[in-house]
Amino acid sequence: MTSRPPDLHAAVVEITNRCNLRCPCCASASGRARPDEMSLEEMCGVVRDLAALGCREFTLLGGEFLLRPDWYEIATAVKGAGLELQLITNGLLVTDEIRAKFKTLDPQTVCVSLDGATPESYKAARGVDGFSKCRALLDELVADGFRQVSAITTFNAKNLKDFDAFADLFRGTEIVWQVQMAHKGGERFPDELLMTREQYAQFVEKATYWLYDRFGELKLMVMDDFGYFPLTPKLRFLCQRWDGCPAGRRVIGIRANGDVLPCLSLGSEYVEDNLRKRPLKEIWRDPESFPRFRRKSTNLTGTCAKCPMGSKCKAGCTAMAVSQTGSMTETPFCIRQLETERIVREIVG
Repeated sequence: MTSRPPDLHAAVVEITNRCNLRCPCCASASGRARPDEMSLEEMCGVVRDLAALGCREFTLLGGEFLLRPDWYEIATAVKGAGLELQLITNGLLVTDEIRAKFKTLDPQTVCVSLDGATPESYKAARGVDGFSKCRALLDELVADGFRQVSAITTFNAKNLKDFDAFADLFRGTEIVWQVQMAHKGGERFPDELLMTREQYAQFVEKATYWLYDRFGELKLMVMDDFGYFPLTPKLRFLCQRWDGCPAGRRVIGIRANGDVLPCLSLGSEYVEDNLRKRPLKEIWRDPESFPRFRRKSTNLTGTCAKCPMGSKCKAGCTAMAVSQTGSMTETPFCIRQLETERIVREIVG
């Protein structure tokens, strides 16, 4: 009996790898367009195929998607297919005219990347003077009345010290602050930017403070690399519906050249197929597609294999696990692990 393919909930689609920045933390190593990026017709075909599979959310990004001249036509096709649209931009190319176009699309979310809490730290992270432009843009988007406006901050070993300064930027505003951790997805990533486990513990402590102790003051959103199944009642709400990394199970990533991955945060060694070689419907519904992801719980190793929540958690975020251990089957970046180790130390010591 053939097993039923999983439901596809969301697609993250890179419509071009062209970018006006060269950020070291970029998982796609964006800059130049990929050779033979898909045409507008092909992109619209991808949208139709996603809709036919029952996909509900379409995240449109790059590179910097605004560098693709027909980005608006692609976004319009997404809306026409009945998918919820999310836009992710570095913000530096957004003009009043582009904001007006955003408004006609009625996206579920408009996200602006902001990796520095000051002009100096922004330039250190992104190599250009863009802090003032991006911070002002976030306020302008809120004033425009979008359903959700998000600032995305990718924390690494160098900018983690600015967590509180970031919190002060967004406290008391309508801006949703989405935080995530940098990992070795891109070829430009220097090892010194990778967080240590001690820094991860600091990240957890600071996020917990704003999520619980100062609840309501800051619209903080943690991503799938923050978890898992914590013991503290302060964070118990986090994993009520978590059943492991959604990559290749409920989420799919598509590159501008048609490469299909379980997640765009993973490298080229995780490319499953290409849309010019095989239809998306066939790739997704093939019971042999994404085998490492769809059968992940049976291959856990290390502490994750021994954890009572292992079969549900499945070693958390795959990109973070690979970045930290070289394996997708165990992760040391786990709140439950940190808490358990602390309890053991207290008992022993």
